[in-house]
Parts: sequence; structure tokens; C-alpha cells
Amino acid sequence: MFSQIGFIFLICAYIANFFIIGSYKINSYFIREKFFYFSIYFIFISTLISFFSLMGNYIISDFSNYNVFQNSHSSKPLIYKITGTWGNHEGSMLLWLLIMSAYTLLFSFNKVLDNETKKLTIIFQSLLFIGFCSFIILTSNPFLINTLSVSEGLGLNPILQDPALAIHPPVLYTGYVGFSLILSLALSGLINKKLDIQWIKVTKKWAIFCWSMLTGGIAL
Repeated sequence: MFSQIGFIFLICAYIANFFIIGSYKINSYFIREKFFYFSIYFIFISTLISFFSLMGNYIISDFSNYNVFQNSHSSKPLIYKITGTWGNHEGSMLLWLLIMSAYTLLFSFNKVLDNETKKLTIIFQSLLFIGFCSFIILTSNPFLINTLSVSEGLGLNPILQDPALAIHPPVLYTGYVGFSLILSLALSGLINKKLDIQWIKVTKKWAIFCWSMLTGGIAL
């Protein structure tokens, strides 16, 4: 059940990014703004539901999900069941999308940059999201159903069975994925020729935060 819900909302988030790109060219200002920002919120919520659906599979030890079967065990403590969500390639890529959508959502509240640079930055974020989401759907789907009926999983990678290493990937990813926003800001600033003092202040603020999260992840 959780697997189907997670995959449906992942597809919804994927499609909604095309709405962001499409609404950018709509002539009507009211419709353009409404679709543009509604899509941002919808993408974040959909990706969040998708990620927690996968986590729900881990918590209840649903081994009909192939990803859970490969990376969890019913006897594991709750913290390591949750850790199993991102303790594998497929789950960590879904976490990547969730963090990327969170950055886009937070950036959408920016009031410093001019509207054109801000929107173009979000467009580039959507293009990146589409690229990574296509990769997940086509080659690294965490919601695949196990073809065999099994009662137990193979267990979590022993390296991740430590509190510090359990939270290491989300902290590190917060830094890594955050630099996608720096890339999007750079591209939009170059295209609009808006590399002014306001752009520098905004970019510097995000860059320092991402750098700090990378430092924290490596320290863990």
C-alpha cells in the first residue's frame, strides 16, 4: 500500500515540475503566478509524502517492497529501520529529491532578488529535479514490489548501524544538494546579467549554509 502511494506521489511531483516550466511562459500574470507557486508547494508536499511512504514501509517491515527486503530486518531497532530509508542507493536518491524540493520551496519566499532572476532560478531547479526524478523512475525506483513472498529482510549495511553514521547522509546531502541552488542562481544571474550586490548577498548566504552542512556531515 505504502509503495503504491509513494510511487504515485513521486510521479505527481515529476509532472508538476513541467507545470512550473510551462507556467513561466503563460501570458496571463494572474494564472502564471498562481500555477508557478502552487506547483512549488505541491512538488514539496508530494515528494515529502513519497519519502515518508518509503519510510513507512521500513517502519512496518513491509518486505513486499524490494528495497525494504534488501536493506532492513524486522529485529532492527526503530532508529535503524528509519535509517534504512536512506541507507541505500534508491532511498538516498529519493532523499536527494526531497531536499532539493525543500530548497526550492524555501528559496521561493525570497524577497531580495528581482522577480525574473528568482523565477529563472526556480526553473533551473525544476530542470534538475526532472533529471534526477527521471533517473529514479527509470533506473532506481525505491517502490519496486518484491516478486517473491518473503517473511524477512537481508538487513541494513553494518557500517550505517551507528547513531552518528545514521544521521550522516541527511546532513551531508543537505550540503551537497544545496549547491544545486547555487548553480541555479549562477545560471539565472548570468542569463539575466544580474550579478549585482543583491545577487552576491543571496548566493553567499546559501553557499555558507551549504558549506556548513557539508562540514557537519564530514565531521559526523
